[in-house]
Amino acid sequence: MPQGRVLIHLPRHLIEPAEMPPIYHELRRGFGARGAQIEVLHRDLAALQNLSAGPDFHIVHNGGASGDCVLNTIVAYLLPYFYFDPKGLYFQSASYDALFDPADVDAKAAERRFEALRQRYVVPRVSRYPQSESREVFAQGAIAIFLQDWSDPVERARFISTQAMVETVVKGAAGRPVIVKPHPRNHGPETVELLQWLRQTHPWVQISGGNLHDMLAACAVCVSICSSVAIEAMLHRKPVILFGKSDLHHCATTVRNAADWPAALQAALTTDWPYETFVHWFFDRQIRGGEVMFAPLLQRMQAAGADFAALGLSPPSLLARQ
Repeated sequence: MPQGRVLIHLPRHLIEPAEMPPIYHELRRGFGARGAQIEVLHRDLAALQNLSAGPDFHIVHNGGASGDCVLNTIVAYLLPYFYFDPKGLYFQSASYDALFDPADVDAKAAERRFEALRQRYVVPRVSRYPQSESREVFAQGAIAIFLQDWSDPVERARFISTQAMVETVVKGAAGRPVIVKPHPRNHGPETVELLQWLRQTHPWVQISGGNLHDMLAACAVCVSICSSVAIEAMLHRKPVILFGKSDLHHCATTVRNAADWPAALQAALTTDWPYETFVHWFFDRQIRGGEVMFAPLLQRMQAAGADFAALGLSPPSLLARQ
């Protein structure tokens, strides 16, 4: 009889089965089929600091846990990928400090992954959040700014405020058209005030709630604090400029203050970015939580100190020999 449990820690509003994201139903089924005991608990972030080793193993929604036998999880920008990271998520993940060397990536495998994601997102013009199905015409060669929903991770990631980012880009557009897209989920007072300011002071800036893929197809460069749209821009082979910390920084230009903008724009537009190899490296080497999930997940658990005997699970090394 297993002595340990796989504990899935969710915020209170996601604990009920009807509200639980599909990934956690999948984890419950997968671990149960492999013989583990699974429990879903209310996420208590204070209690999830500096966890000690086994026998339980902790999977924590939206991060915030540290110590042994823990993996933090959330969607890794695009489905079907999820973080399962011992350090944290996004700019706090292990991939933030990982070394990306395009020469060390199989070009054929990169091409296949890149094209698969283009077929999933770019061709049907879909994204993580709902997009307009109608087509809108955007100026070619524009700078496209994508605003983000308010969240604690974005606040901690940003180098400057959203207002300062937009002012910097608009002022330094160097004659290029500018498009601004509000986040589909963000209609807060800060966004409303920012858009009103743009309409009053820079009426030439195009504000649109249109399909982001139409914007990315037209633009010369994609700008955000740290949005998942950066990956989608790469799928369009468009350069990315970030105004915050992100584990996508390996294939982007980062701006830390307004004075950085002119050089960042020049670098973004003139660098031969390795989009295909980076996308493959990030999703298939760093995240490894896509279509074939449990094998890499068990490997991540093993690296995080999981006691497979206590959990009633076969370790990855044994599964590989079966």
